[in-house]
Amino acid sequence: MKGTARDVFFERIRDALNRSQQPTREPLVVDHDLIRRGKNSVPEDPSARSSLFKERAIAVGMEVSCCKKNTLNKSMVDRLIRAGISSVLLPDDPLLENDSTQLLQDAGIATHDNGIDIDQLYTEVDCGITVAIVAVASTGSVVVASSDRERRLASLVPPNHLVLLPESRIVPDLIDLSRSSAGQTAPLGGSGALPSCLTIVTGPSKTADIEGVLITGVHGPGRVDILLLEGC
Repeated sequence: MKGTARDVFFERIRDALNRSQQPTREPLVVDHDLIRRGKNSVPEDPSARSSLFKERAIAVGMEVSCCKKNTLNKSMVDRLIRAGISSVLLPDDPLLENDSTQLLQDAGIATHDNGIDIDQLYTEVDCGITVAIVAVASTGSVVVASSDRERRLASLVPPNHLVLLPESRIVPDLIDLSRSSAGQTAPLGGSGALPSCLTIVTGPSKTADIEGVLITGVHGPGRVDILLLEGC
């Protein structure tokens, strides 16, 4: 049997039922205009949208600081030092300059790449660094995607999470996120294609399962910082 795990699984079921042919299906057609914006829609002006995003992100418990693209490395190192971070998981993203690893190591911060062992990720990494593919102004959320450049667990396992966000990737609301996946806009990495795994981060990890008491950072990052790249 060949194909993805999903293909193999369904092929085995068909064999057990003596159904050799895979049934044909009509393609799913989605009307992305079916859901419409409310009266209090997010302003289209990029500056106002950016301001709203910062306000909403801070309101849900994230810290937001701004920098320019040419000061990204310095701003990132300074923020990690202030947070007492001693080791990070770095993505393989072109947004980061070639000397990022060296600058971090010169500052006494150990760096790990995507090849890190899963046990090391749990025990040796203080902070996962990710690059947001899009952010949602109305909810203050950032969206990260797993790929060959970035591990999904980078935003889920380490106790700290630092998100690098180009300002141009902020969209008004979740409707725009849905439309971008359909190719109507292109903040999802510029391709318009929906990645296989998206993680929407809206504040630090929280749970209220125990007696209704809200606790932060139980099963994921207890601190989420956003470095907003203005004009980028």
